Amino acid sequence: MREQTRREFLTTARALAATSAVGYFTSPSPTKAMSPNERPRLAVIGVGGQGMGDGRRAQNHSEIVAVCDVDTSHSAYAKAGYTRRMAAKGKVAMIDVYDDYRAVIDRNDIDAIICGTVDHWHVKISAEAMRSGKDVYCEKPLTLTVDEGRIISKVAQETGQILQVGTQQRSDERFLKAVAIAHSGRLGKIRKVTVGINHNPFSKALPVISAPKTLDWDRWKGPTEDVPYRFLKAGKAGQQLVRTLGDGSIDASNCHKEFRWWLQYSGGKMTDWGAHHVDIAQWIIDQCGPGQGPTMIEPIMVKTRVPFDEDGNPTLDDRYNAPHRFTVHAHFPNQALMEITSEGRNGILVEGTNGRIFVNRGTIAGKPIEELASNPLPGGWLDEMYGGPLVEHVNNFCDCVISRKKPASDVWSHVASINTCHLSNIAIRLNRKVRWDAKAQTVKGDLKANAMLSRDFRKGYEIEL
Repeated sequence: MREQTRREFLTTARALAATSAVGYFTSPSPTKAMSPNERPRLAVIGVGGQGMGDGRRAQNHSEIVAVCDVDTSHSAYAKAGYTRRMAAKGKVAMIDVYDDYRAVIDRNDIDAIICGTVDHWHVKISAEAMRSGKDVYCEKPLTLTVDEGRIISKVAQETGQILQVGTQQRSDERFLKAVAIAHSGRLGKIRKVTVGINHNPFSKALPVISAPKTLDWDRWKGPTEDVPYRFLKAGKAGQQLVRTLGDGSIDASNCHKEFRWWLQYSGGKMTDWGAHHVDIAQWIIDQCGPGQGPTMIEPIMVKTRVPFDEDGNPTLDDRYNAPHRFTVHAHFPNQALMEITSEGRNGILVEGTNGRIFVNRGTIAGKPIEELASNPLPGGWLDEMYGGPLVEHVNNFCDCVISRKKPASDVWSHVASINTCHLSNIAIRLNRKVRWDAKAQTVKGDLKANAMLSRDFRKGYEIEL
């Protein structure tokens, strides 16, 4: 009877909220409003890194009832860790383990999932989960291509399910304050926003070896092309690896942890840190809504270790291929200029006609910040910005699963900003200007750039709509 009551409650709430796709939430923390019987039942799909941490945070506000990973060593570790954590609180965790996410999707007693997989699986898993009536917390970047943004936006609109993106800076007071100051007019007209996101590592050729026995390598590749597993162990062998980040002490591969430096699976730092900082920067210049975005992206500086052919494809397939260093200029309709660069300090520098501020995860600084001591923002500014008391990002998701309100980092704002990152990578790979029609979601007058807005899915891994 407990399960039926809880499911009926959530189903009714979803039905009432299905037409509410816009507007920030104004709901209380679930830890104050929910009884134990109303705690959402979650599954974590992809528990090798960030997904594992997301699950730990979710345990404060939900019940994790299943974990899934194509690497059985990851799922075993996650189950043990989550179980120990609940045991320390005097509770027993009943957690099922799967190696195929479809088994999780098929369960009707699971309310929501956390998708912590590699980037190229995000949209397929999230779309299928929402189609099955589940809410989704998906790690960033939500999409691998611009076309995937169209797909996931369509599914979110049609299903009315909650979709929270793991861009946790939207639940960080420093970044919210930076947006509030910019929107208050204290900086004057915003002229330029500089987004520092660090440079990509590079490598020599990585040897082909057999994948670990615990890893289903074919399923890990999923929708992407069928290629061999590559790995180079750190240590003496690792000294052959040329890196600009670290000292060769990190294992190099085209799989766990290092997948971000392969454009087949991710977008390098452009979609790694860019998913965070470009998101906040577009919010600052008020360009993070549906149909909003840059009008043109111009590559200013590009340095690559793996050349690209005339179609923008890497010419080598045995090493990291994300562009090593880069600077692009993104021009927006309101005359704001966004510089996205691998050079300089990680963070966001906002320059207006009346002042400037800098913000990253450890700092918010500038004269307008100092002036808050004598001229603070209006009382309640944080509640107004965030829609309620500030909570941890996964907490925000668990809250929205119950309240059916729009989460702090929603699909609409994320797609607008991550598209800027995808378009920047296209401009870098083609090494030419890209002119963008944000409303039509098309590149103007460039067939090759338009072709890069989507990708082919490997047979058996297509996204069904």
